[in-house]
Amino acid sequence: MSSAAPPAPALRPGEPPPPDYYRNNLLRLARFVMAEHSDLLRPEDERCLSAILEAGKSAQRLFARLITRKGPLLRLDRINYSEVGDPAAALEALADAGLVQLNPEAPAVELLALLTRAELGSRFKVADGPKPDVMETILERLPEPCIRAAVMAQSPWLAVACWPSLKLAQLLFFGDNHRDLSVLVLEDLGWRRYEDYALSPQQRLFRDRGEVDRYLRARLLSEATRGLDQLPGMAQPLSKALAECPVLPSRLEEKTLNRARIRLGRWFERAGEWQSALGCYAASPVHPARERQVRILTRIGDEKAARRLLRSIAKAPQCAEEADFAARFGQRRKRSTPKTTTKALGPVAASPIERHAMALLAAEGGEAWHLENHLPRGLAGLAFWDVVFAPVAGAFLNPYQDAPLDLHWDDFAVARAEAIAEQKKTLSNPAQFAETLRGTLRRKTGIANRLVSWRHMDGALLERLLETVPHEVLFGLACRIIDNPGATRTGFPDLLVLYGTRDYDFVEVKGPTDSLQPAQRQWFNYFESNGFKARVLKFKA
Repeated sequence: MSSAAPPAPALRPGEPPPPDYYRNNLLRLARFVMAEHSDLLRPEDERCLSAILEAGKSAQRLFARLITRKGPLLRLDRINYSEVGDPAAALEALADAGLVQLNPEAPAVELLALLTRAELGSRFKVADGPKPDVMETILERLPEPCIRAAVMAQSPWLAVACWPSLKLAQLLFFGDNHRDLSVLVLEDLGWRRYEDYALSPQQRLFRDRGEVDRYLRARLLSEATRGLDQLPGMAQPLSKALAECPVLPSRLEEKTLNRARIRLGRWFERAGEWQSALGCYAASPVHPARERQVRILTRIGDEKAARRLLRSIAKAPQCAEEADFAARFGQRRKRSTPKTTTKALGPVAASPIERHAMALLAAEGGEAWHLENHLPRGLAGLAFWDVVFAPVAGAFLNPYQDAPLDLHWDDFAVARAEAIAEQKKTLSNPAQFAETLRGTLRRKTGIANRLVSWRHMDGALLERLLETVPHEVLFGLACRIIDNPGATRTGFPDLLVLYGTRDYDFVEVKGPTDSLQPAQRQWFNYFESNGFKARVLKFKA
């Protein structure tokens, strides 16, 4: 894959895609899932994917387009794609294959949503107004059969018939439901190449269909916790259902359940249902569950339990956020303030204030780069490249990933503890560290790695870093990122400033009304505890 010269791009910017472009991507997904995950499919899933693969070319082209449209219902009079020679025949073939339904039964509100506001006014003879108000008026006046007939007169409709199976295929291919076939567009434009990592049945996300079904149930529970403001009566049943979930779930299921428990705990907390909130937090072993418990226990007057839990957090914090909380909670002392340089803002052009700061620093003999979090994450990506792409179960599901699925999970480092420890041992030697970064940059430039922004990391910058910034600083930044990539995505100072080959500084730029955010304070706490140079450049009006 990526180690060879990239193939000619299948797409060209500003030009229409080849006629079979979307079809080929759909077939790529269907064939991959059928070949690699057939044992995880139910009969209805196999029927759906087989029907896609067995459909005629025109039907496949049309179906590949339909699944990218926002549904659940689609108007037939707006389905017109140049690559589909005979849309009517293609639709009929899809309907015969069970892939679409023509004019299916649907709630009246979904049918009305198909029409524009002007069409609603014309068809139903109602006064002008916002579309939601017009729809509400129609729903109050007319029975569903009349609404259906009127919408049909404007345009018939269709619905994709096998969304659950398509969503499952997407889950098995991508590992989540937030990514879709659009991820292939970047590669097909020639803009992205992917690492040549191994894919193995032993490294799959789900071992069997039972794990799939348990995860799908966990995801439904998690989604339900988002709607509690509208359905507050569901809170206690959801709490009971979450408590009854398996004790030893898969990593993806556990992550999903923990998020649901935290979200439900927050809802109970806002509602003043303290014991229910404590129960949700106690069942979730991830941040900020313990912090929320301490706050609730303090609020309800159980100071003894709050102090006991706070001591446990201080003794073994799960992350930098917990350590910061344990140090601050209940303390009346003023927060430590990072080293701060104050300057008058003066007249500033419309350009970002960081650019203004860079000009001032240049006048003082500094060379500044506006890198923010790209700097430490890029260092970690170069230094720990093989760790990022190590063969961990469930991490790599298809050939089109710029990172393992669990890069930002709480247990990313736990799953790779041995490999990280071994690489840290190697990188602790300054010469080995420098050679590792140079070698990775030389071999991997242009290959997608979510930690590395190639727009912000090149050979010239790397050499300036290695000759100016001490090894312990660069090594420390890379280690802090790899130990918890998810918790260190934000907060790093705006600017890297180098003074010749003599000195460095990390500078956070703040305008007159800006203040440090929690993630930024955690970085400054880290700098202070390790003796790294960093300051705030504060502009005042």
